Amino acid sequence: MIRTLFEIPIPFIGKSIPVYAYGLMLMVGFLAALYVARMRAKSEGISPEHITDLGIYTIFAGIAGGRLFYVIQNFDVYKGNLIDVLKIYQGGLVFYGGLIAAIIALISILRIKKLPIKKTIDIIALSLAIGLVFGRIGCFLNGCCWGDICNPNLLWAVQFPKTIDVHNLIDGSPAFLHHLEEGLVSLSDKHSLPIHPTQLYSSLGNLAIFFILNAFFKYRRRDGEITMLFCILYPVMRFCMEILRADNPPLFDGLTISQNASVLIFIVATTLFIIGRVKMRGKNDTLKVQTSHSSA
Repeated sequence: MIRTLFEIPIPFIGKSIPVYAYGLMLMVGFLAALYVARMRAKSEGISPEHITDLGIYTIFAGIAGGRLFYVIQNFDVYKGNLIDVLKIYQGGLVFYGGLIAAIIALISILRIKKLPIKKTIDIIALSLAIGLVFGRIGCFLNGCCWGDICNPNLLWAVQFPKTIDVHNLIDGSPAFLHHLEEGLVSLSDKHSLPIHPTQLYSSLGNLAIFFILNAFFKYRRRDGEITMLFCILYPVMRFCMEILRADNPPLFDGLTISQNASVLIFIVATTLFIIGRVKMRGKNDTLKVQTSHSSA
């Protein structure tokens, strides 16, 4: 866990600006996603400049929505000190909250600019996957979204450190604080118990989704299928990750908020994908019949 990567000194005043790992990786993810989206847009006949504008609008909407969803989910932590809501650099974004806000902003802007909605969202869905790869690395460096306790003999098990603030008080890592509250570690311990690096699992999962979507792009039969495929693959991966994560307690039916959202999105996306394919097959069959009649 490396929350602060380095500090930029400010001349003459003796102070410095910290560069936080989480924020930096979000920026790297955004730039990577923007690059992929611009390249794909160019090949699809859409101006890359439009994609850049959309990216700027949607990233702010996504961060705001993701933060709002996280704060609502963890309101007990923030109700005593609302100023902490603004400390996004410390981590704390829920993907589905950001996704909903970004989609609302994206569709609104696309209607205003009169751009093809389904084709553009397909491009965004592809680039979103690669952006999440870097975002989850940021989660790992920040220590948030931590995993459940695992076998200490697991080769890739990780232990997050106990950190001390400027007042010599224990302020992290989140995994260590969680284990301390559960009585699993003591104040004298220097690390959390061995846990699953779920952030890295998610990063690899999103990378796999990116390659699948990129390969499927040329096989899509209509605009919107890439988005639907993303909404099929990501919920499956996220549902599995939630089983191994320890930061999101189950709320009802023994499932977390994200797991319930994953089930709903998976069902809707799969249904729409199948219906679309059936309709396309029906149109093709009708066209073949009409062609054969005309030939006769």
